[in-house]
Amino acid sequence: MKRLFLVRHAKTEVLRYDITDFQRNLKERGINDSNLIANKLLLKDAIPNLIISSTANRAIQTARLFADILNYQQESIVQLDELYDGFTTHEFLGMLDQYGNENESVMIFGHNPSIEYLAFNLSVEFYEYVPTCTVIGIEFDVNDWKDIEARSGKVCLYEFPKKYKG
Repeated sequence: MKRLFLVRHAKTEVLRYDITDFQRNLKERGINDSNLIANKLLLKDAIPNLIISSTANRAIQTARLFADILNYQQESIVQLDELYDGFTTHEFLGMLDQYGNENESVMIFGHNPSIEYLAFNLSVEFYEYVPTCTVIGIEFDVNDWKDIEARSGKVCLYEFPKKYKG
């Protein structure tokens, strides 16, 4: 059984004239939401063996906040530029095969629309909106990452900040 956690980065500052989209940082709300959702994952024992993140500031900042709470060493986070621009489903599955190795669970930090697109294309029944700091857990009944096929996963987790806010 393989488990994939797709995470959309947390809430960020608005794009300004003096920074690029790639350089945008988390807002205080994004930091708070990251801590909230990471703690929910910890309580559900949804802990990855491997974390892979986009190299954009907001994604890697979110990944580091999750890593701290999930007791994952920040320096072990794999950073991939390709997650900023997005993968096709086929390319994404190739990346999972390349980096997943013997890991049973992998957590990916990226951006929309790619996170939403991958959740839809990799699972049997995901049709939800993906606000910032959402985590979608997908289980695959395979022993090897290379054996995953599109539309074969079962959604086992769907967490987002407003679920816990009044």
